[in-house]
Amino acid sequence: MTPLSSLFSGAYRHRRIAGIVYLIQFALAVTLGMQVHGVLEASIGHSLELNRLLTGYDHTVMTDFLKVHGASITPLIGQLRWLLLVWLLFAIFLHGGMLNGAVKEKVTVGNFWIGGSRFFLRFFGISVIFLGIALIWAALIWAPLLGNLQSMLTNNYTETYAVWTVVASFVLFMLGLACLYLWSIAGRIHLIQFDGKVWPSLRAGLRWTFRNKGYMGSLFLVFALCQMLLILIYWTLDAWMGMRSVAGIACMFAVQQIFVYLRILFQAGLYQAIATPMLTPAA
Repeated sequence: MTPLSSLFSGAYRHRRIAGIVYLIQFALAVTLGMQVHGVLEASIGHSLELNRLLTGYDHTVMTDFLKVHGASITPLIGQLRWLLLVWLLFAIFLHGGMLNGAVKEKVTVGNFWIGGSRFFLRFFGISVIFLGIALIWAALIWAPLLGNLQSMLTNNYTETYAVWTVVASFVLFMLGLACLYLWSIAGRIHLIQFDGKVWPSLRAGLRWTFRNKGYMGSLFLVFALCQMLLILIYWTLDAWMGMRSVAGIACMFAVQQIFVYLRILFQAGLYQAIATPMLTPAA
């Protein structure tokens, strides 16, 4: 199967589980949204300045709001830190469930819940490891650039060299993150398949990713293009309908939820497209 057909086949296989993941994430988002709504309602809920935001982002309104109601926002920001941590923990559980479904012969609700709970601690360790690797990678790319950016701007006749250096560094940084992402998926799949430990699974996942770098690279490219296509379609619809009225806000909210579900679906499809060849004897 081609990377495109593998991705779509895997997405179709996980369509019900993707719906469960969407509902859980939606419930978490509603919990956060209710807190934000309570703060905004108490501070500027009856302000006529809010009508100016319906036509788009207004920097003056936002600046005045932060100056006048900054004390109301500070406790909310403190709560957001904890909610973000809860969100990350839930994400580890949810992706563990989806990956377990990709490894098993059947994608069932039972396999989803079992996978999320059984492998949670090991997946949490993997997440911490890759977060550390990602931070090291970011330091290797951006620390030398930021340290020499000022000299590049002052010692050259134009800013072209500095701009292209930043662009090249960004592309290299994103490619590195993509490789880490694919490696982490392969390592998690190997861990589930053999119920193994973290480090041996990561080493096996790295070897498999390297041996199948052509397939993995093309698969991730298809996945990234699908995600970019969704974003492009959303921007097009937003420019056409906009959020300038109650009806427009309602329509765009519905579109947002559809797109969130599709992004989860493509994520599950990517997991399945990687798991299938890993589980075959030839892999």
